[in-house]
Amino acid sequence: MNISSLSNAQPALRNAPARSAAPSGQPSAAPSDSVVLGQQQPAPPQQPAPPAQQPAPPAQGQPTPPQQPELKEWTVLVYSVSDNNLYEYMQADLDEAERIGSTAEMNVVVETSHQPKGGNVVRMQLNSDQTEGLTSPVVQDLGPSYDMGKADSLAESIAWAQKNYPAKHFMVIMSDHGGGWQGANQSESQNSWMNIADIEAGLKKAVEKSGQKIDVVGFDECLMASAEVAHQLSGTADYMVASEEVEGGAGWQYDEALPGGKKESNGNSRVFTGEVLNYAAAALRARDPLTPADMAKGIVKMAEGHQRDLGTMSAIDLNKMPAVSSAMDKFATAVLDSGKTKKDFAVIKLKTQKFYEFADMGHFVELAGKKFGGKIGEAADEVKAAMGEAVIAEQHSAKYPNAKGLNVEINAKAGMTGGTNAQGEAGAGLTDEQMQQLVQLMVMGMSPDQLQMLSQAMPQIIALNAQMHAQQGGGQEIDPSNQAGPSNQTGRPVHDIPNMSKESQNRIEFATYDSIKLSQDTKWDEMIKKVG
Repeated sequence: MNISSLSNAQPALRNAPARSAAPSGQPSAAPSDSVVLGQQQPAPPQQPAPPAQQPAPPAQGQPTPPQQPELKEWTVLVYSVSDNNLYEYMQADLDEAERIGSTAEMNVVVETSHQPKGGNVVRMQLNSDQTEGLTSPVVQDLGPSYDMGKADSLAESIAWAQKNYPAKHFMVIMSDHGGGWQGANQSESQNSWMNIADIEAGLKKAVEKSGQKIDVVGFDECLMASAEVAHQLSGTADYMVASEEVEGGAGWQYDEALPGGKKESNGNSRVFTGEVLNYAAAALRARDPLTPADMAKGIVKMAEGHQRDLGTMSAIDLNKMPAVSSAMDKFATAVLDSGKTKKDFAVIKLKTQKFYEFADMGHFVELAGKKFGGKIGEAADEVKAAMGEAVIAEQHSAKYPNAKGLNVEINAKAGMTGGTNAQGEAGAGLTDEQMQQLVQLMVMGMSPDQLQMLSQAMPQIIALNAQMHAQQGGGQEIDPSNQAGPSNQTGRPVHDIPNMSKESQNRIEFATYDSIKLSQDTKWDEMIKKVG
């Protein structure tokens, strides 16, 4: 377990008295040449200080101008894109948040689909209410055609919250499906999805509209603690809180939250967002300073109590991400210059801590640095040092002992721009006899680690061969809608989006890896094509 401690220190304010000029009309000090050395000079008589100027009273008959209310400390916007198969869960999540609701120090506002799959999108300010179901009044009804899966909608929602519920600090929590660098936020009825470039654009447009910065971006979504996501969002907010892994349970476990799923038997609260708000409200009531960094660290700290469901959680200082990305570029360059191949990295890929289909970046470069040393080792150390500055808090369960705070893409297929063999570019499929001969040749001289890798890859190899064989009329036809493939030619994701149906994924146009900023700004993309 690795978790940064919360800071509660309050710096003392110290005011030094200002010097005042001598009143006009008083004699000035004697010139320096009239002073007798060694002789005590009499002090000039002390003059009374002029009375402080009082504000002029309002003119007779004029009303006293109203006193401006003091800004609240925080506004928290929950952007809940629940127009999909997560609706029941996400409504329960908002209901839990309503148990805390807005306080004297904090505004809690929501934008969500009020009914599943095509219902009206509404905005609410949450009041504190302990009953089951959302009871807070709707302050704005945006209708059934409003598309929450668009960048402009995210921007408008944030700007609305900042304008109507001003505060010293602002946090937006996006809640929905997530897919790491492939994006997040699905509106099923509108057939829309935000790639990470869309999320970036939405956050930037919001700041332009409102003129207020975003302090914390939180992702109540799977896999979003990603080096690619953090690099893309650097400059849009100060801090990001997200999970490297698929989120679940006491809070975010979809198989328990959705109808027909398992139910909690211990009576504990399953919903994590409510705990975040409760933590913030308690800290503010106690008059503790709740800086953006403390808010981000506090969310990670609370995730420790839900490790069965939130196996990882990270808080990232986005202002430190440029240094991380620069170090990643140096590491990738060192690998490319070394001439290393897929074979050299095969065991490293197997041993690296995995999250769904992504790898922990810190662990990946650490293993490579230890194995190869030299320039690669030096570059790996630089990546780890930069991550140590950027990851300000991190927690993980025993299931993920090598979690360092950011996942990253290491699969070569993500870097391909023209599709993969799964799209029929590699020639004919092999017969069963040919496959057997090929496997016999492959296993000859293999190490135990290489054999393990081959064993893990065989189901994919067999499926790919069957698909290629079928495409040429040599076997049963395979329905391409059920096949995961590269986004570049098909619109499907390189990696499946957890808990989202294949049908929904096939209707969405996903961005390609070479279109995201990390690919364009570093050689990471080029590296994984060679050694992934």
